[in-house]
Amino acid sequence: MDRTKISVIVPVYNVEKYLARCVDSILAQSYKNLEVILVNDGSRDASGAICDAYGAKDSRVRVIHKENGGLSSARNAGLDCAKGEYVGFVDSDDWIEEHAYEWMMEQMLRHQVKLVCAGRYDVDGETGEKTIGLCPAKEEVISGEEMAGRIFTWDQCDSSACDKLFCRSLFEEIRFPVGVVCEDVPVTYRVVLKAGQVALCPKPVYNYYHRPGSISMSGVSDKTFHYSRHTACMYPYIRENYPGIQAQAEFLRVRSLYHLCLTLEQAEADIRSTYAQERTQTRKELAKHWLYILQSSRFGVQEKVTDILLILGLYRLLRPIFHRG
Repeated sequence: MDRTKISVIVPVYNVEKYLARCVDSILAQSYKNLEVILVNDGSRDASGAICDAYGAKDSRVRVIHKENGGLSSARNAGLDCAKGEYVGFVDSDDWIEEHAYEWMMEQMLRHQVKLVCAGRYDVDGETGEKTIGLCPAKEEVISGEEMAGRIFTWDQCDSSACDKLFCRSLFEEIRFPVGVVCEDVPVTYRVVLKAGQVALCPKPVYNYYHRPGSISMSGVSDKTFHYSRHTACMYPYIRENYPGIQAQAEFLRVRSLYHLCLTLEQAEADIRSTYAQERTQTRKELAKHWLYILQSSRFGVQEKVTDILLILGLYRLLRPIFHRG
């Protein structure tokens, strides 16, 4: 099995505090035939030097230095030069379990598939508490269409590229979108559908480190709208080409609009004023799904009430009565 090479792509940007933990976990893998591609994306701290040090002491490590372009740009640079038949992704502030690629490669070869999805741990950056996050319940092979449906509804998996192992050929005509956040959302489902079949590995192999203060909930910017813009393209594509999972895709579309509406309605007055047109348009988009919201068993009563209040523009007025939390 070790005769097959895996390229592990690690985007690196200003993570000198976490980088050694990440790279050490990859180099310590029980699966040894690895190509570790460290893409230094214009770091301004010591990250670039740390990458070079690893490249000097382990022949499996390749280092790319480039101008800052974001996570997608760094991943794409890694894909462009990857030589392994298979490819995995690890974010530089996270780390992987010792047998991660051994377990996933076993599944890949046993079931003769091009994509394996495993599970992950969530690690609290403040307390260090480690809990099992999304993880397949059992070993099985499912269709790419069913897998996409599960991704859309967060059913034991999601769109993250980091807890999966891919045949590199799946990315031959697919790259991560540059200049946006939530970059896995518009990519992974396409790769899954292209794979045809997916093997599920019921083991957490990835440690997702929730850095204290890494995500700000206070500000609203253009990036706030990226998630919803992704689903605006995804939902009609699935509806037209994969009607069997239309309901799951609509769920993701509704959740993205719901999250955006809440963010805008809960923002300060000046932010609400600045994005007044976007607030109105988002409510109109959410209103297109009112029947699905009311009929779907995927939403609880409180969320349905909140959605309707958002659609009607009454959320801020009636929230103290109908929505607490």
